[in-house]
Formats: sequence, structure tokens, C-alpha cells
Amino acid sequence: MWMPQLAMHAHVVLFNPSSQLYARTDPELNRVWVDTPVPYPEECSFILRFRNGVCHLETSNHKFVSRLEKLAKKPSTETAFHLNLKPGCQVFLSDRDGRILYPQGSRGLLCLGDSPEDNEEWFVIKRCPQWVSLKTRAKKYLSVICDSEVYAGSKKVTPMSTFLFEVDPDAKTVQLKDVHHKYLAQRQFKSVMADGYCKEPETKFCVLWHYGKIFLRALNGRYLGTLPVGMVVARAVDPGPSEEFGVHLANRSFLVLRGRYGYVGSSSCHEALQCNLLEPDCIELLPCRHSVYHFQSRGKSFWSLTSERTFKTWGKFALNFCLEIRGNNLLAVLAPNGYFLRGDQEGTLMADSEEVTEECLWEF
Repeated sequence: MWMPQLAMHAHVVLFNPSSQLYARTDPELNRVWVDTPVPYPEECSFILRFRNGVCHLETSNHKFVSRLEKLAKKPSTETAFHLNLKPGCQVFLSDRDGRILYPQGSRGLLCLGDSPEDNEEWFVIKRCPQWVSLKTRAKKYLSVICDSEVYAGSKKVTPMSTFLFEVDPDAKTVQLKDVHHKYLAQRQFKSVMADGYCKEPETKFCVLWHYGKIFLRALNGRYLGTLPVGMVVARAVDPGPSEEFGVHLANRSFLVLRGRYGYVGSSSCHEALQCNLLEPDCIELLPCRHSVYHFQSRGKSFWSLTSERTFKTWGKFALNFCLEIRGNNLLAVLAPNGYFLRGDQEGTLMADSEEVTEECLWEF
């Protein structure tokens, strides 16, 4: 018997082709539902943990899907499932007695059963998408109103202020798609509307990163900014404070980083954080002002930076990190000392790179 372990990144979403819906954790009821058409909420993300040939499905609030309908606090034999594969990253999960996890009832409760119909037990495993929110200098979020108009008026993140950040690495441009599958596009008279389609050149924006914030240059060569009434337009020849947007990860409260040599995490054999592990640690994200994040370990202590430019996980004080999305599910991380995080070939996580090289790009 072969025991498969997926080689893809551990942070995923689960799409059910039968219902055309995604799985979602319900923290209040301590259950998982398959009821979400677009996976923009944080609760749609899961982590695949492989141990001793079986799979444990960890939720976004760090609990585990179990043979019981309620979530478990820790992995155990009750949370262990066999991964059954077929081409196309399609899987179904079964327990030790051969019972299968699949959505049941009118609400799509994910629980064990014996007789799924119409292939409803199959899920497509996809990488967890990068949904973001964009915040102006006036602390207002870009939002879509009246179906297609784009304004900076909301003080809170809503579904209409979250956008899928799609990067074209060849053209070095980005497209922003809303929850209704429409793209932000620069239209006539320099205004920006949420009525674009994927192949329109007006939907592609050049990105300039600046300490976790971005400037977006439209097809007309001008930078996006906001008018006093909140309308988003592309009219500035040179970018300034009014054209700077803070980027916040809208669907992630933690990161799972994988570089060229493996996952980032702590090891019992080393004091410093490593970048060549088979099992990842979850890096808890504490968002702050000015597009800065604090990195926290699962033990609630902070990342600390040593004089050798390495990291430890038992710091008492929070340090500032800036995240830059450099590709689809690719990050560069600017450390508090002004250098980018780099994965050293010997296995140590370093903060010593002045430029973003291949060793500074992290799958997340």
C-alpha cells in the first residue's frame, strides 16, 4: 500500500464540484459547511497535515475536522483520514472504518456518511487565494458600490471591499477581481469601474511597492488616487501620498511560508528559525497601522531578530514586518532591519538581502 502525501503547498481551499461550493469553518457552531460560492472569507482556508501516512485537516482557527461532527482541539486518531486521489487534484477523505466525509443536508454539513451520491464526496484541492483589501491614506477602504462604481468610503472591510490579487509575472502587472468576478478597470475620463473582463488591457495595473504599500499605474500611464468625494481615478502623473494604498491580506490571519528549501518553522535541533522543514509552523499575523504586520508564534511570543540576522520565536516585543505580494501566492518579506527575508541553503532563515532574489520569495 502506497501512502500519498501531496507535494503542493499545505494551505488550501476545498472546492466541491458537485455543489459548486467551497468548504467553510463555522467557529461558533464548531463545524464545517460546504456553502460558499467564492472563497474570500478567511474561514474557507484549511491546512493539510500529513502524519504517519494519514491526513489531518486543520481549520483556519487551528482546530481539526474529526470523525465526530464537532471540531477537535488537537490532532488524534479521531482526526486522522485517508486521502483518496484521482487526477486533477481531486480527493475524498475516509476514516478508518471506510466512512466518507462529504456535504450532507440542505446546508451542506461536512460529516461522515456511507452512501454519497453523484460524486458529491470529491473535492478539488486548490491553493488558498490571495484576497486583499486596499486602504487609502484617509483610512478608507476601496469598495464597489452600485454594482460597478469604485469609491474609497468604507471604514470597515466588507465583501465588496475585498479583491482577488491576480499577478501576471511576465508583464509585471496585477488585476483586481471582486467577489462578483468583475475586474477593476480604468475607463474614460480617468475613472475606475468594477466592470472589466479578464482580457481587457484596461484591467491591468503596474505595481510599485513601497514598504508594504503600493502605487498602481493604469493603462493611461497615470496613477490611481482618490478625489475628495472618494471616487477612484487615474489622473496623477507622479505618485504621492494620495496615490498610496495600504495592502492588507483580507482572508488570512496567519501565514505558512515555503521557500526553495522547505517550510519555515522552529526545530528542536536549532535555536534559530529554519527554512528547510517538512512541516510548517503557522505564523500568526497581527495587522498594525501603515501596512505593517507583527509576526507571532503559536505560543503567543513574537519573532525576535538576533545580531546575526537570524530569528527566534520567544521575543517579548513585537517587531514590524512589511509584506509585498510578488506573484500569485508569492511573498517577499521586509524585516525590521530593512533587509528581505532569505532562505539560506544551509537551512537557516536570514534577514540579510538588499534585493528580492529567488531565495527571498516565499509561497504562502
